Amino acid sequence: MTTVVLFALAAGTGAAVRGAVVHIWPGGHRGTLVVNVAGSLALGLLAGWSGPTVTILGSGALGALTTFSTFAADAADAAEEGGLVRGAVYVGAILTLGMAAAFTGIAIST
Repeated sequence: MTTVVLFALAAGTGAAVRGAVVHIWPGGHRGTLVVNVAGSLALGLLAGWSGPTVTILGSGALGALTTFSTFAADAADAAEEGGLVRGAVYVGAILTLGMAAAFTGIAIST
């Protein structure tokens, strides 16, 4: 039961942080990039951990912090406003930075 309660609290906190960060920047796409890259780094740092900690922090907090749906909407908006190249650059940037952040987190944690 403790894991469930802590999961809910962590998820609520992650969602609140995401909401605040995404709305700091006009248009929100920079905020989406920041939360997704930060979440990737943090998830990489959790590599090798096990048990309820991964459930609470990895799935709860980081699952709520990061956002695929807003990323997809931002990519579509970038493509509509700036053309396919701008949309592709946004997608490529967030995927590349996210993977680099996750690998950095793994390297730090091991």
